[in-house]
Amino acid sequence: MTTTSENSPTNLKRTLYIGLTFTVGLALGVFVVLAIQKLGPQNEHTVEDVAQNGVNESTTSRLESDPTIGSGEIGQIQDILNQPSVFDQQKSLYSTLSSATTEDLKDLWIQSQKIVRESHREIVQHGILSKLATVSPAKALGYIDEVSIFQTDALLKSLFSEWSFLNLEEAIEAAIALSRPRRNIALMAILNTRDDLTESKHREIAIQLEHEETFLKMVSDTKALLSLEEPHSSWDTLLTDEVADYLQAESLLKVAEAWREQIGFKVLSNIYSADIDDDQLRQQLIRKIAEEDPLGALNHTRELTDESEKSSLSRTIVRVWARSDALAALLAVSTFEPTSIASALEVQITMVWASIRPNEVIENIDAVTDEHRLDTLESAFAQLASQDPKSALAKVSSVENLVANTSSIVHSIVREWSYTEPREATNWVLENYEREDPHRLTMLDSVLSYLAPVEPEAAFEIALEHSTGGRWGGLELDVFHRITYAGNLELAKKLIPRVHEDSKPFAYIHYGEALVKHAQTEEALELGKNLNEEQQSSYYRQVMSVWARESAKNLYEQLDDLPTDELKSLAAEELIRRNIRTPIFNDEQIKHAQTFVESDD
Repeated sequence: MTTTSENSPTNLKRTLYIGLTFTVGLALGVFVVLAIQKLGPQNEHTVEDVAQNGVNESTTSRLESDPTIGSGEIGQIQDILNQPSVFDQQKSLYSTLSSATTEDLKDLWIQSQKIVRESHREIVQHGILSKLATVSPAKALGYIDEVSIFQTDALLKSLFSEWSFLNLEEAIEAAIALSRPRRNIALMAILNTRDDLTESKHREIAIQLEHEETFLKMVSDTKALLSLEEPHSSWDTLLTDEVADYLQAESLLKVAEAWREQIGFKVLSNIYSADIDDDQLRQQLIRKIAEEDPLGALNHTRELTDESEKSSLSRTIVRVWARSDALAALLAVSTFEPTSIASALEVQITMVWASIRPNEVIENIDAVTDEHRLDTLESAFAQLASQDPKSALAKVSSVENLVANTSSIVHSIVREWSYTEPREATNWVLENYEREDPHRLTMLDSVLSYLAPVEPEAAFEIALEHSTGGRWGGLELDVFHRITYAGNLELAKKLIPRVHEDSKPFAYIHYGEALVKHAQTEEALELGKNLNEEQQSSYYRQVMSVWARESAKNLYEQLDDLPTDELKSLAAEELIRRNIRTPIFNDEQIKHAQTFVESDD
């Protein structure tokens, strides 16, 4: 075997030869590409003209429909894209662009928009804009609007990094003119690139670009992440700075994860007790920490003595666990103490489980305790019904032996069905339950509420046919309320005489409220005359309450002209009450309103 030292001269010669060949070849390649660019036809229009006239879009569309066109027109950059790797493509591209003029770059940009393959187009356009940023950054900024929105942020960062290095003041002036989101991207690029500037200068730039919070966040994040060896200190830095906590969610999570590495799941208690101004963020951090090992996280909560903390943390943890392994979570909480929290945790698990894997829940329902089995099945079958209600109904028989009564499960399916197909759900109830069956009335009460907005008259007829009357009215009152709520006042006026007598006073209130909401106050006042004296008192008080809520100033203006002293008194009382909750009137106006209030004497 020959040694390395014996071969070293030969290897050196070979290396030099290959390097020389590569350099010559690369130089020739650059020369050829630039020569082709110069010899090719020059576009007479500026890039702005091209974009304005839609030439680029039509050309791209033509290329996508006929691939043979693309290869001929963009031949001068095809060699670059034919390189065997992204690294080689970028090396070849940047070598080519290094000596390109502004005019060359403009031509290349136009050609780049004809590249059909998105990944290739992004490589070329990013390179062109990077180079253009060194010679004419303002022109490069104009080109950014012509790229995919998914490229915009990256290109803006690249552009303003280069621009701020070449001419900081000019870059700042250009950034000021951008939209607020783009201005923030430009600021981050400037601050990251110009880390040679003082902190006070960074802050000054951030204030100029109206994003001081971005500067504060970057400073705080940097300080926190530089001291991750002491996560407690980093945590305090983030929570006591001048930045809203939700803006630092990513940094807080990194610190929390580092903290967990040091102290384990005790970090959950630290997050729970932390002075975080956004509870959703707190829950997000707890979920992220618990995801990796939910059993370990839950075991931490078993030892907690503060019941509020134990309940809150464990509820969040089991909801995370239920998404990955609900059966394991159920088994774990079965031994949780106290039993009151264990029961609440089981509910949390089954709610999540039923919402994401309903079939799995039904197949394993015996893993759920008797106490929560029916509620869990109702949720699971409702979830199935949201996709295929008839299949869900057919599946109910599979659980008949596991619960005492399946009627509430069927009801949950029909109710879910009525959200999207109220007519089909209503027909199913009418066809499958006898008129005397109490379940028929219960289900109609659910489905007709959703049929009313789409088939109001049909819903009213069905409701009236099944009306039972009573003090609080029958089915038709609920349907009538839906009709008035939808603003169908003409139909409401037509149907109100047909409402069951027991329901009529409430129907008048619903109709009167709707009239007021639609600025038909005179009609609302006139409507009340059809009621007896006792009914009028409730009706007019409710009408005045709605009037004061919807348009207090209008009611005040009408106060002197109301037809009776009783109405004036009711109106004044509602205006005064409304003004206490939401001040609208001055002292003089309130005193004027008080003159209309009748005393109880």
